[in-house]
Amino acid sequence: MEPRVFGVESPIFVAIRATLSLSTVALLGILALRWMLLPRYEGPDAPALSAAIARRLPRVLGGIAATALLATLAQLVAQHAAVFGTDAALSRATFVTLLVRADWGRTWWLAFAAASAVGGLAVRLRRPTARAWVAIAVAALALAASQPASGHPAATLHPWRAIIVQTVHLLAGGAWIGTLGALTFVAVPAAVRLPLAPPEHADARVAGLVRAFSPIALGGTAIVAASGLFRAWEGLGSVAALWSSEYGRVLLLKLALLAITLGTGAYNWRRVLPALGEPRASAALHRSARVELAAAVLVLVATAVLVATPMPGE
Repeated sequence: MEPRVFGVESPIFVAIRATLSLSTVALLGILALRWMLLPRYEGPDAPALSAAIARRLPRVLGGIAATALLATLAQLVAQHAAVFGTDAALSRATFVTLLVRADWGRTWWLAFAAASAVGGLAVRLRRPTARAWVAIAVAALALAASQPASGHPAATLHPWRAIIVQTVHLLAGGAWIGTLGALTFVAVPAAVRLPLAPPEHADARVAGLVRAFSPIALGGTAIVAASGLFRAWEGLGSVAALWSSEYGRVLLLKLALLAITLGTGAYNWRRVLPALGEPRASAALHRSARVELAAAVLVLVATAVLVATPMPGE
């Protein structure tokens, strides 16, 4: 019986890469919430709201780090199956080949160390210090850089340029989508549940948070678009490859999903944001933010498929 074929394009491998990317984006979003959004917040009860959000962050960061660490370990098992076959056992020889001799192993160690560091540092945030936050930011940057370093960018004619551009692309995605996730699942619930009077301050807090998020989202969107276009042109090589190659067709799917994400964000900006401060607008924002996040998750899945799809000319 022939051994089962398992490659980087397998659905399980795609799911692992998507989970690692999602964890990275979520981590970057927490950092952007802490360092970019909260300092811009000018709504009511700012000190109390910042303290309430800060109390939630260690547990959230711990969960993100655990997910990233599990995805990293699963990636090692999947890479072993892709290289040596699903019937081969993980031995000392195969372990050394993957993690010591191969370039892929060096980027894996970087991701593993970064995810482990975030998990360990999250515990220290129960008594938050500036040093702990800086260390988490460094680990998040390492985790973000490790992913393009093990994919298509590392195999291009100008690998360092491609890795830098792809890392910037991921960082901007974290500032946009990651911060939206942190806003939706961490900051807004804290703003709604903050036990301070009067009750109408809850909607005013949500409005203030969203207004502080808007320039971050616009900046992140612009960088995502610019870096994405640059990488797409390098990967395709020609406009015709957009529909004549498998890579181009997957990219078109990603762009369609990205258009849904951008369209929902534009709707929030033009229609929902001006009406914020009222209960009905807060409910509409909650619904549209979930749609935007769902489309963004599908964008990450499409990106995980792209990583395993040969670029035109390869």
